[in-house]
Amino acid sequence: MTPTTGLARFIRARLHRRIFMWFGASIIATGASVWIVLSLAMPGIEDWRRDWDRFRHFVGRSYAEVWDDPAARDALARRTSAELGVDVVLRDPDGRVLSRFGAGGCAQPRLTAPVERGGQVVGRIDVCSEAESPRGGWLALLGLGVAFATLWGFSGVIARRLARPLGHVVRVARDIGQGRLSSRVRLGPHRVGEFAVLADAIDEMACRIERQLRDQRELLAAVSHEIRTPLGHIRILLETARDAAEAGQPASPKALDELEQEVLEIDDLVGELLASSRLSFAALDVRPLEALDVAVRALERAGLPLDLLESDADSVPFEGDATLLGRALANLLENARRHAGGATRLVVSEHADDVRFSVLDEGPGLAPGDEDRVFDPFYRGERRAGASAGSLGLGLSLVRRIAEAHGGRAWAEARPRGGACVSFVVARRSQAREPAPLAGA
Repeated sequence: MTPTTGLARFIRARLHRRIFMWFGASIIATGASVWIVLSLAMPGIEDWRRDWDRFRHFVGRSYAEVWDDPAARDALARRTSAELGVDVVLRDPDGRVLSRFGAGGCAQPRLTAPVERGGQVVGRIDVCSEAESPRGGWLALLGLGVAFATLWGFSGVIARRLARPLGHVVRVARDIGQGRLSSRVRLGPHRVGEFAVLADAIDEMACRIERQLRDQRELLAAVSHEIRTPLGHIRILLETARDAAEAGQPASPKALDELEQEVLEIDDLVGELLASSRLSFAALDVRPLEALDVAVRALERAGLPLDLLESDADSVPFEGDATLLGRALANLLENARRHAGGATRLVVSEHADDVRFSVLDEGPGLAPGDEDRVFDPFYRGERRAGASAGSLGLGLSLVRRIAEAHGGRAWAEARPRGGACVSFVVARRSQAREPAPLAGA
């Protein structure tokens, strides 16, 4: 593995590493920019060297005037040492010490100025500070290095705090993908801001998937249980018809009617199962519809007279899924037939923003508290205990889910003079949204 490839893999590996590297790059770029600005603001290095040479020549000329007079030379050196607080060492052209002033030894002079006279070097002056200090340039570089290290260290902590919650989310998403739907995002103190919103969305998604799978299992179990009864009855009817045919007797019309009824029961079960599946996957086919036409088709399929239909308008246009809305009306009519002796009226009314469908009956009505419970899946109540085969208790539950998928709602109420009225409304304009899960939670 080449160094370049290793660095690239390190940068691309984890989010906190990428954030860390980007923080570092930004810190370096900022430091370089500051250094460039300061360098442009300070005098150039050439100007500094020129000024330093002038200062050295000034010192050398000042001592050259008194160099031949030892007393005056020493007096000037002593005054320089005392007033500037530095060590001064006077040397001859060969480097031998002539005199020394100050407390230090001046092993490393900060300033060396030659003493020239007539173009010849007659001596040298070494100047040392009494307390050596780091050079300003190195001190500035050290400060920048400490600042870089501190900022980069904090960037590592920040990057880890930002990336760690995402690691939990990735783990939960992987668990959900592998079928462990009970996994949830637990961020602890990191559950704030966008992380909290993301965690709640992931947890809600997992709950909904888990609930939908559980509901689908319950639905399939209920369908498989209920469908055995009509299938068993059909098998008995077929065996009876076969025995009659072998005996040379014609098939009984009653047996044929019962066989047709069982087939219709199975068809109804399959229809409820398909409607529930379409709602679970939000597979709505929304198109312009006429509410009166939808109601007429529902009455025809239920074998009921068309004079049961009531409406104050000649035309009630709206948008929706014709198949699902037909199933909702069929369920209302079938519910009235099974538990109230049949529907007495199917009322279609229009309002500013929605269309209402209501099925009225004159049966025993609703027990106290059943107004909401009748829409729960698999709920049958006392009056439903003797329901015929194929009654899963999904009819009104599907009505509610279909209404909600069309931007509306469903409800049931007892009529003052007996009987019940079960209604649902849908939005006139397409407001189709994802339906509620089967459990209605």
